[in-house]
Amino acid sequence: MDVDRKYLEDSIKQKINIIKDNRFLMDNLFLPLAKKLDMDVDEIIEIFLKKVDFASVYELSAYVEQAKMGCLGRKVDIDLGLCYLADFFKLIDRKKADLIRKKVVELHLLYNKPYKDALNVGKKLIIKLLREKNEKSC
Repeated sequence: MDVDRKYLEDSIKQKINIIKDNRFLMDNLFLPLAKKLDMDVDEIIEIFLKKVDFASVYELSAYVEQAKMGCLGRKVDIDLGLCYLADFFKLIDRKKADLIRKKVVELHLLYNKPYKDALNVGKKLIIKLLREKNEKSC
C-alpha cells in the first residue's frame, strides 16, 4: 500500500515538473490563474492533474489560445455594450454584433493592436450601424 502511495506521489511530482518546464503553459495559464485566484501555482497544477488526463495537458496550449479569444470576446461584449444593443434592445443585428466582436478580438490578439485602439474600431462600427438603422416613427 505504501509503495502505491509513494508511486502516486512521485508520479504527481514528476508531472508537475514537466508542466513547470512548459514555459507557455506556465506564463499563459497556470501563473495567471494562480494570481487571479490568489492560490499557489503548484496547487493549481495539481488540480489540473486531478481533473484532466495528463495526456491532455499537451493540448492545453491550444485551449489557452481559444480561451483567450473567448474571454476577450466576453470583455468586448461588455465594454461595447453589445449585449444590450444586440440581445436585449435589438438595435443591432446579432450577426453584425458577432462580427464586430470578432474584429476587435482579432485586431488585439492577432494584429497586436492595443486593446483601447481595437475597441475604438468597434465603437465606430457600432455608431455607424446605429446611425444607419431606420428610425421607427412615434
